Amino acid sequence: MNNRDIIVLYSGGTDSTLTAALMAERFEKVHLITYERFGIFSATNPVINVQKLKQKFGDDKFTHRIIREDRLFKYVSYERYLYNLVKYRFFLLSTCGLCKLSMHIRTIIFCLNNKIFNVCDGAHQDMRLFPDQMISVINEIRKMYAVFGIEYTNPVFDFEGPKNIDFVDKLHLEKILATESHDPIKKQSTTGYKLFQMGLMPLENVKGTELDHKMQPRCFQFILFNIFVLWNYFADHSYEEYEKRTLTFYKEKIGRFIGLLKEYTQKGRKSILFRLTEE
Repeated sequence: MNNRDIIVLYSGGTDSTLTAALMAERFEKVHLITYERFGIFSATNPVINVQKLKQKFGDDKFTHRIIREDRLFKYVSYERYLYNLVKYRFFLLSTCGLCKLSMHIRTIIFCLNNKIFNVCDGAHQDMRLFPDQMISVINEIRKMYAVFGIEYTNPVFDFEGPKNIDFVDKLHLEKILATESHDPIKKQSTTGYKLFQMGLMPLENVKGTELDHKMQPRCFQFILFNIFVLWNYFADHSYEEYEKRTLTFYKEKIGRFIGLLKEYTQKGRKSILFRLTEE
């Protein structure tokens, strides 16, 4: 088993960049994977921080690959569509979580094909409005990886969140999520501050700034998720109800794709997932 390499699902933002930097201190080789599909723009933006990482840790420490996942994302979103529409209704608009789920499925395939058994990402506790960053859903994703002998971790999950950032205000998270007040002393525990200390960022916090926008891919399908969650579901439901219902939806989805991943390991080129992921 190869325990010298690790894959980082890499968006180029502060959370995934700190994750990559921390993994560079632990592993011989860090494989950064950025995913691209129709609806995601500027997928080459993460190259900015890939270069910074290479300058600090060496060219040979990192590889960076951009992988398209159009067919897989569509399948993850629309398989058994009528069944899911009746059972889960507007949860089918949970585009952000379904997109990330397809990335995890594609990453497992990459791991199996390249015999890599360590994966991590920049999931963060302050972003738990998104399904893939809810600890309950993360635990199900972790179980999916474990079925195939792969360890999946979230190294920056417990870091502090920065104060007064634009995208948080736009999402009204402070009205929905019960968050602790951000003590100025705790700013030293944010991902942005850690990157600043390491010389990888010019400011103590770049989240929500113009620089932040230039570092990461952009996805405007996020609007669908925004409408569903903020304008529809939270109008008459609590966050706890939302998380419980989200977990039920994703747990069923994950179970379905564990079966398809097993089929991939057994049938290879004749499997459904091979046809969806062949580049």
